[in-house]
Amino acid sequence: MNRYLLAGSAAVALALGAGAANAQAKFEVKVGGDAYFEAGFVDQDRDQGLRSTEFRNRMRLVVTPTAKADNGLEYGARLRLRSVGGGSAGRTTDNDRAYIFAQGTFGQVQLGVVNSFNDQTYITSPQDYLPLGIYDGVTAWIGGAATGNAPLFRGADIGGGLASLNGSLLAQSLTVENNATKLVYISPRFAGFQAGFSYTPRNDSSNTDVNRVKPVISSNYNTTFTDLVEVGANYVNNFGGVDFKASAGYFWGKAADDVAGTNLKNLNAWQVGAQVGYAGFTVGGGYLDYGKSGQNDVTGLFTESARVWTAGVQYATGPIVVGANYKEGKDAGDVAIRGNRKLQVVEVGVGYTVAPGLTLQAQYDYFKVDTDLSTATVDRDDKGNVVMVRSVLAF
Repeated sequence: MNRYLLAGSAAVALALGAGAANAQAKFEVKVGGDAYFEAGFVDQDRDQGLRSTEFRNRMRLVVTPTAKADNGLEYGARLRLRSVGGGSAGRTTDNDRAYIFAQGTFGQVQLGVVNSFNDQTYITSPQDYLPLGIYDGVTAWIGGAATGNAPLFRGADIGGGLASLNGSLLAQSLTVENNATKLVYISPRFAGFQAGFSYTPRNDSSNTDVNRVKPVISSNYNTTFTDLVEVGANYVNNFGGVDFKASAGYFWGKAADDVAGTNLKNLNAWQVGAQVGYAGFTVGGGYLDYGKSGQNDVTGLFTESARVWTAGVQYATGPIVVGANYKEGKDAGDVAIRGNRKLQVVEVGVGYTVAPGLTLQAQYDYFKVDTDLSTATVDRDDKGNVVMVRSVLAF
C-alpha cells in the first residue's frame, strides 16, 4: 500500500503544478559532463601476481533538454552517458541516468533511471579534494579479484557482501538501487529544510526492462530487493558566518521469499551526516547502517551487521583545497565463516583549480583490511599504501 501512496502523491504534485501548461514550449538542449585521468601507485602486503602501477580514466556526457511553460512549470529530461569497461570486458558506453523531470512551486518529480533522494542530497565528511564525488575510489586500487573457483584473492579481500550491496565497502550513501528505474519526489526548501522520497519496484531492473518475477534466494547473501522505499530530509543554513549542513535517510524493501530452512533479512538501512564550516575550514562526518540486510540469518551461518562511517576535515582557500579523512567499512565477510571483515582507510589529499573546470589533484591513502578468511595457516589480512594523482575536467 505504501508504494501506491508514494506514487500517487508524486502524481498529484505533478498534476497540480502543471495546470494549463503550454504544449508548444521551445526546448533548450544543454550539454555538459566531466572526465578524469588518474595514475596510481600501490604498495601492499598481498601483492603476489600484482603490478604496482596503473592508469584509469572515465568520461561522462550529460544531455538535458528543458522547457518552461507559461505557468512557470519547468520540465524536461536528462541522459548521462558514460564510458565503462575495459580490458577483457571491452570498452563500452552505457547510461546511469535517463529520466524525465518536472519542477515548480510543488517541488520536483523525477521518473526513470536516477539516483534516490538520499543519494542526491546526503551529507558526509568534507572530501572536495577527491574527484567528482568519488569518495571510495581507493577500493578500485587495492584488489578483491577472485582467482578461479577457489576463495583466493589477488590483493585485499574487499569484494562481495556490503561491497555488492552498496557499491563498495566504503560507499557513504544508500546506493543499493542507484541505477534502477524509480520515482523520486523532492520538496521545495523551507527555512533550510528539504524532504523527499523514492520508490523502486526492483533494484536490478532499469530502462526498458520489465521484471515482474519475485526474486528467490540463491545463496547465503542476496542483493536483489523489491518494493524499495526511501524517505529522507536535509537541512542547510548559515548562522553568523558558520555554515551548517545535515541529512538523514531511511530505506526499506523486501528480500526474496523465504523457503524452508532460510531466513533472508529484508532491506533496512539508514544514513545520517553533518558538516560545519567557518572561514574556509569544514569538519564533518557520516554514518551508514545496513544491519543484516540481504543476509540469510539461520543457524550455521555467521551474520553480522554492516556499516560504514567516516570523519574528516578540510581547508579551502582560493583555488586550493586540502583535507584529511578517516573511513571505515565493516560487514559479515564470508557468512559461512565465523567473524567479520573490516576495511580502514586514513587519507590525505590536495586539489588545485588550474582554470575554471580544470583541476589537478593528489592523494595518499593508508589502508588496513582484517578479514574472516584468515586462518591459523593462511593470513589473508592486508595493509598497504596507495598514491594517486589525477586531472579532472568538469564542463
